Amino acid sequence: MAPLPAGRALALACLLLLPLGACVSPHADTSAGRASALATTVSRATACKAGSPQRGTLDRFIAAEQARGASVDQIAAARSAYVSISEAEMINQGVKPQPCTAQERAALKERMAAIRAGTFEAR
Repeated sequence: MAPLPAGRALALACLLLLPLGACVSPHADTSAGRASALATTVSRATACKAGSPQRGTLDRFIAAEQARGASVDQIAAARSAYVSISEAEMINQGVKPQPCTAQERAALKERMAAIRAGTFEAR
């Protein structure tokens, strides 16, 4: 078997070792970074049965980013990051389920309550 090119090896390591949000945008101070963190939280909460997002969660997040002054390009990047992370998290959870501890589930329930209330800032 031929060795993986460096770029593919890095991408594979990112998928296997890090939360997916860290692979897409490591900067939580950007719209895409906040969207990545939101998608990771929502996906993990769903997998842990600690709460589900509302139908308009992404739209409300985008509206909050617009209120923060995000540009059209930043909004597009945030939407793309959220969708990409959500899909990848769902696939990864199906392939290699990660168990949830009671502490994690409790923390996710609290965070999902805040998200459903429209508070998207990480605490």
